[in-house]
Amino acid sequence: MCRDAPQYEPVCFRQISRIAPFGGLERRVFESGTFVNTFLNNLRAYPVYLGIKGSFALFFTMWSTVASVYRIEVVHLDPLRLVLLGTALEVAVFLFEVPTGVLADTYGRRRSVITGCILMGSGFALEGAIPTFAAVLTAQAVWGTGYTFISGALEAWVADEAPDLDLGRVYLRGEQADYLGSFVGIPVSVLLGLIALNLPLLIGGALTIALGLALILAMPEHNFHPSPREGRSSLQHAGATARGGVRLVRGRPVLLMLLAAALFTGMSEEGFDRLNPKQFLDVVGLPSLGGLDAVVWFGVIGAGGLVLSYLAAGVVARRLDVSSPAVAARLLLALDALTIAGMLAFALAGSFGLALGAFWFATLVRRVAEPVYLTWINEGLDPGVRATVISMSSQAGALGEASAGPMIGAIGNILGVRPALTAAALILSPTLLLYGRAIGHGGVEPDARPAREAK
Repeated sequence: MCRDAPQYEPVCFRQISRIAPFGGLERRVFESGTFVNTFLNNLRAYPVYLGIKGSFALFFTMWSTVASVYRIEVVHLDPLRLVLLGTALEVAVFLFEVPTGVLADTYGRRRSVITGCILMGSGFALEGAIPTFAAVLTAQAVWGTGYTFISGALEAWVADEAPDLDLGRVYLRGEQADYLGSFVGIPVSVLLGLIALNLPLLIGGALTIALGLALILAMPEHNFHPSPREGRSSLQHAGATARGGVRLVRGRPVLLMLLAAALFTGMSEEGFDRLNPKQFLDVVGLPSLGGLDAVVWFGVIGAGGLVLSYLAAGVVARRLDVSSPAVAARLLLALDALTIAGMLAFALAGSFGLALGAFWFATLVRRVAEPVYLTWINEGLDPGVRATVISMSSQAGALGEASAGPMIGAIGNILGVRPALTAAALILSPTLLLYGRAIGHGGVEPDARPAREAK
């Protein structure tokens, strides 16, 4: 994972050959001549970042749009095994999120992203190729592990490679590219799914693997500088990076609040995301308009939410300076309050129209909050532990999802879907207190306020 200046390349290739299965391929590409080096040096990180976000969203949506229907109609999974799939995914994320973030900070972010794309694509394709519970369960663990290689590393990479750009706006534009890719992926997935339900999974997986291979040539990295090794082995150096990230978090109360907020956000999202299809199908019902298949209806619902989220992200990017911690704190407080209101309205809706409007509203504000949170948590981070700290945030979210999912599912089995969705909405409420306390600090750490005010 060596993506810094050319003089570091020989050392990093030796280091990476121990941990990356395709290190030899990349080495041969670099040794093939100066053309590739010149090509990489001339690439700009910002458009590459937008391309990665948009392409990955397209391929991921091709897989995810029909995956749930495929599992029920082709693999014939019962509710218990469906829940176990989510548990396998979140356990993989929880176990590997921080270690892969440490690897990204120790060896480089570019190779981490490439590895993640190849693993995720392999998981998607495996699920579509073998319609058995064991294969699908394995696929969840594989792509969940791959996700941890990308999570944190991609954001840390663009922060390092585009230091002169407004990071908040970069992340917001990245979310818009994500929306566009997802919007295109929905109809593509539906059309392929009408041919064969496993086809979008196979093609989406193959294209995700191809994206990872293409990034070997298309993803530059010039500004990554691992911390000095001081005679330590690779594992010792990785351990030191992890300890540095933990020490940083423990010494920064606002950062601790953000990690706690990620925990409650994960707890809330797990129940809402798992149960909203059941709310549409079994509680409020889908309209019989045109005799549309359920897969098509869910494609329409997803596309509408993406369009609204894209427009909202554009407004935030133009009107607000989310790189300011104080602005980010107030905005996240408002967005989480609106998310709770939208989720409660969805839980209590008595008709498809009201449920659809509430679902779109809750989805919109949740998606707008993601890049704002990322910008805030990046504030003042040491580049040497940036990916590690962002991975800690993702790990906190995964812990919340894994712990709350069975509880909210049990509420659904005993009391019904509406009470379970209500519980999922109320679980998010502690974030309002956390963001309120952060606003009291001005959104920054107490020891950082004098320096910021001096500016």
